[in-house]
Amino acid sequence: MKHLLSILLLSIILAACSSDPIAPPATDGTPIKLSLRIATQSKDTQSKDAQSKASASPTLGWNYEQGDELIENWVVIMVNDADHTIEQVFTPATSPNNVETDNVTTNLRTTASNKTFYSFANISLAQLQQATGHTFAKGGTMPDIASATWHIDGNGFDPKAKDATGRAQGIPMTGICHMSLTNKDNETTKTLYVVRMLAKLQFNITNKTGANITLNTISIDRLSANPASSDVQNVMLFPSATPTDANTQVVQQPRLNGTQPQQVYTLALNQTVANDASIAQTLYVNECTTPANPFGQFMLTVRLTMADGTTTQQRYSVVSNDNGNWHFIARNDWRIIPIILQNIKLDLIPLDFPAIGVLPCSVKEADGTFTCTFNAGGEFRLTPKVTRFDNGAAVPDADWTFSRFSTDTYPAAPPTGFYATAPSWFARGRYITGTFGTATGQAYHTLYLTHTATGRTLVCRVRIVRP
Repeated sequence: MKHLLSILLLSIILAACSSDPIAPPATDGTPIKLSLRIATQSKDTQSKDAQSKASASPTLGWNYEQGDELIENWVVIMVNDADHTIEQVFTPATSPNNVETDNVTTNLRTTASNKTFYSFANISLAQLQQATGHTFAKGGTMPDIASATWHIDGNGFDPKAKDATGRAQGIPMTGICHMSLTNKDNETTKTLYVVRMLAKLQFNITNKTGANITLNTISIDRLSANPASSDVQNVMLFPSATPTDANTQVVQQPRLNGTQPQQVYTLALNQTVANDASIAQTLYVNECTTPANPFGQFMLTVRLTMADGTTTQQRYSVVSNDNGNWHFIARNDWRIIPIILQNIKLDLIPLDFPAIGVLPCSVKEADGTFTCTFNAGGEFRLTPKVTRFDNGAAVPDADWTFSRFSTDTYPAAPPTGFYATAPSWFARGRYITGTFGTATGQAYHTLYLTHTATGRTLVCRVRIVRP
């Protein structure tokens, strides 16, 4: 019995001396070994809230097959949070040469304590130091760069362009990762994610006009403009959030450096597209907040040369299925925007009931906005009419479904008393109807009609004026 008890005691002692230590509840400065890798955000984890749908369909991550959106080079700065000392500054021995992930270090000896990792891809140490005005070296004190700014000319960015060394510059990417390392992290690999500092728009264009066309340009308003000079830092250096292994589905929000001017950006194509054929065009752009246009949405204008040599344009409002709006473009977004070119145009036919001697109503269209002037009070109507560009023939009403007719407050809400009955859609008559009140002035609206077969939505701005 005594022999058996000795064996049991020995087993307990051996179990307590196992080489697999129990991690303490808090960091304790114990030496540990880590491996680090730097990685772009995984292509199957981009949040649906960062994607545009309907006119901009859902996507997951960026398509790595392009070979121009990955890591060309990198810098990682490792900081001890207790005293803000820079423990290591990692740079690659050789270029990663356009990869999704790259090893930063293996068997790094550090301590079980709180660390912060500042990661940069396609940004050199010299560029980082110049932009922040700080020097980063092992043993030095880490400055506070969480609110640092950066210069980027995102609209029309070419990631394949060569830098001074002849290497493709790639898309700048950044990330901050805070880690509370414990004994349990010994001999593990930690991933340091980086987020691209610009967005990608992909236009999937299908020609359904019935004949070959030439696609001249695509314009989108209002993007954050490229800075006027190289010394203007227009965006924040770091993203609004950095993915981690535990939470890769991070929603990005724009992080501009203050209020940035906006511009209409035009992508020149001059490409022939056969009937029923499709092409895809990609445009890299700056992140942007709510566009400063009357719609409060991003608008696309596609300029075409038709088969008979005439030129025309089609306008699209880029919206999201989630809430009907798309008010921003954030870094790392990949928005796929389907565009169906059709041989159609939208007109509005006005009708009012003026007294004798009062001028009749009129409609003028310019750049997608219909200005409807009514010189009389009382009831009024607006009837949408969809016709063909080539011959003016009417497209059957049954092909179109009314989506909505909104009253807008930008640039101003209707004056008090402008309407006695606010305009709305009258389904049986297939027109908009309302009644004027006693006040004069103007009101702004947006009309949405959806093509039943293709799901394409015609969007037009309506300005109703009563002088």
